[in-house]
This record gives sequence, C-alpha cells and structure tokens, in this order.
Amino acid sequence: MIRKFARPMLASVFVWDGVDTLRNASDHVAETGSVLQRLRKVVPAQYAGYIPNDPELAARAVGGLKVGAGSTLALGKAPRTSAAVLALSTLPNLLGRNAFWEAEDSEEKNNRRNGFITNTALLGALFIATQDTEGKPSLAWRASKSAERTNKKIQKALPTKSEQQKFADNLSDRADEFSTKASDWFEGAKEYVDDNKDDWQATGKDLVDSARSFIEDSAEQAKSFIDDNKDDWLSTAQENAELARKKAVKAASKAQERADFARAQVDTKANKHAAKKASKRAEKLQKEASKKLDKAINKFGDRLN
Repeated sequence: MIRKFARPMLASVFVWDGVDTLRNASDHVAETGSVLQRLRKVVPAQYAGYIPNDPELAARAVGGLKVGAGSTLALGKAPRTSAAVLALSTLPNLLGRNAFWEAEDSEEKNNRRNGFITNTALLGALFIATQDTEGKPSLAWRASKSAERTNKKIQKALPTKSEQQKFADNLSDRADEFSTKASDWFEGAKEYVDDNKDDWQATGKDLVDSARSFIEDSAEQAKSFIDDNKDDWLSTAQENAELARKKAVKAASKAQERADFARAQVDTKANKHAAKKASKRAEKLQKEASKKLDKAINKFGDRLN
C-alpha cells in the first residue's frame, strides 16, 4: 500500500525537473555542454563519435527521459526499470548543474552543494527502488530456480544407474567415509599419546618404585619371620623325627615278633601240609620285618640305637 504513495512522491521531483528542462532547454545548454565535454574526455576515442554535439538537443532528450521514466514509476509500471533510468539521468545534474567545485561565488557554491547533496539522496532512493521486488522473487532468483528445475528434468530424463552401480558407489562412499574417520581417529590417538606419554612414564616409574619397595619390605618381613621361628621349627622337626623313629622301630620289632611266632608254629606243626603253609607265612612275615627294618635304618641310621 505504501508503494502507491511513495513512488509518485519520489517520481514527482524528476517529472517536474524534466518538464522544466523541456520548456527551458536553453537554460540548461551550458551545463549539458560541460557534461558532454567531460564524457568525450572519459570515453575511448572510437566511441566519442556517438556523443551528441548539440547540447540543447541532449538537454531535451534528458528532460523527456525524466518525464517518461518518472511517469511510469509513479504509475507503478516497470518501477525497477524506471528507477534505473531516472538514476542514470540524475548523473548529468551531479556533474553539471551541481558541480559546486567549479563555482567561484560562495553563495552559488553553497546552492550547488545543497543541490548535489539533495540529488545524491534522491539517487540513493532510486537505487533502493531498483531492488524493490514487492515481495516477489527477483529475476535472478527465478532464473536460478528455473535452471534448477530444468536440471532436475534433465537428470530424470537421463538413464539411471543400475543397482550394482548404486551399490558400488554407496560402498565406495562408505569406504571413503570410514577411511576419513579412521584417519581422524588415529591422528587423535597419536596426539593423545603424545600429550600424555610423559605422565604415563612418570606413573609407571612410581608403580615400579612402589612394587620394588613392597618386594623389599616383604622379603625383609619373611626373613624376620624365618629368623624368629626357625628354632621352633627345628625343635618340632626333631620331635617329629624322634616320634617317627620310635614308630619305625616299634613296627619293625612287631614284624619280627610275628615272624618269630610264625616260625615257632612251624616247629610245632605235626601235619606236613600245615607246616609248609606256616613256613611260607613265616618267610613272608620275615621279609616284611626285614623291609621295615631296612627302611628304618635307611631313614634314621645311627639314631636307632
């Protein structure tokens, strides 16, 4: 809604200036001639011939351009193009009519400076108007979207990849992704090791020192324990040996008694068969007694006496 008021307000300045230029073209000949002369110095020589030589005709052309572009801007017809044309037609005013740096009189210089500033502000407003799309997409945006839609249609029209190709491409992409992640992981691990290896070395050294100290303390405690108890252990061992010796002697004596008893029975047996059986038993018991006695001798030696 605001555009319906703002556009005529902005265009009115240029329409009125264009009408004034058309009605009083002779008053603008000097400034138009100065602008044309500057243009001939700036443009290349091969294009200088296209610049008009009649300043009055050029002034009328610029005035008509302002009236036409201002009217279309006020009516909202091609507003962006109209604003661009008006911005272009404002440049002669800035370089000719408002050239305050060429004025010799101070009052005229101030008037030209004020006009220069005013026209500069109007030029800024026209630049804004050239970018006003009224909330609609710009031509560049519409051209870009049209190109995207065309590209999608072309892609759909082209033959698609086979399932094997899609699978191979997907597998290749996953492999590349995994390789990248693995590389990043190894790089991070390397950095982590580099950052912490000194701390780990110090911790390991402390653990080794603690283990060495523990072993030394344990060895010292074990040695002290052995020194404190060795006499008791020796006494207990001697007692156990004496007890074992007595048991061995007793067992050997008992075995010998049984053997002697069996031999005595052999002598008293009247039956030959019974005597033979008793003799075998006596020999067996004698062997057992001899084995136990030999075992006791081997184990205890002279302590059997």
